[in-house]
Amino acid sequence: MSVVFRARVLWVAWWYRAIFARLSGQRDIVRANLARVFADESDRARRGLERRILGNQARFYGEIMNAEQFLPALGKPEIDGPGKAPFFEAVEAGKPVILLTGHVGNYVVGLQMLAALGIRAGFLYRTRGNLLLDSRFERVLGQMGQAGFKIGHRKHRQYEGSLKEFISFLGEGNPVVMLGDHRDRRGARLRFLGQRKAPTSLTPAKLALAHGAPLIPCFVLRQGRHSRFRVHMAAPIPPGEPKKMMQQFNDVVSELIFDDPAQWSWTIRRW
Repeated sequence: MSVVFRARVLWVAWWYRAIFARLSGQRDIVRANLARVFADESDRARRGLERRILGNQARFYGEIMNAEQFLPALGKPEIDGPGKAPFFEAVEAGKPVILLTGHVGNYVVGLQMLAALGIRAGFLYRTRGNLLLDSRFERVLGQMGQAGFKIGHRKHRQYEGSLKEFISFLGEGNPVVMLGDHRDRRGARLRFLGQRKAPTSLTPAKLALAHGAPLIPCFVLRQGRHSRFRVHMAAPIPPGEPKKMMQQFNDVVSELIFDDPAQWSWTIRRW
């Protein structure tokens, strides 16, 4: 990465931590979530973790805002985990496969790394209801050559037709990427980060069952303080009752978060 790129990322990171995280309320959400999950930790320990979390979140924004320089420099990914072979077998056979990820590390990097391998995937994501952020994300997806399918956020319902297009894309035998750690008010209340029940969408499991697609938890993990990453593909979730399948996903991502809490975006109102 160039010196200019690093300088731009640092500027965006400063802006996020000093201004945006405070004014948007994201810092308060992080503190409330940490107090819930790490109630037994001292205030000092939680504040130290808060700084690391906001630092990683700031780097995420810096990387996305400078995607033109950031993404092409990533190259081909380092991929590990028991889900690697089943994923590439499905892709080579032209069969549908779902990579189920979360707000861990930098999930956008995963889409770029798939593009570097010559794999075009569909990505289902929610509009943030912010014209600037939404248009920026659309440009990033276009730069990568990936297929983006935008659905409405909260009261924004004008994109619901994209879900049908996304399902058709999957049914045609294409790989897709979904986020599984959103708060879904209409979802099932399942354990997340311990015994705390969180509304969880069952849609990924239902789509996997309907299309006979392997459901593979996949995470792009940040390595160190700089923009280095590796992709971990966990073992495919066995077909079964949708609640059990998504509970297994919650368990996988929870274990990963407890192993390195700063990897996850604690700005999500998960509970």
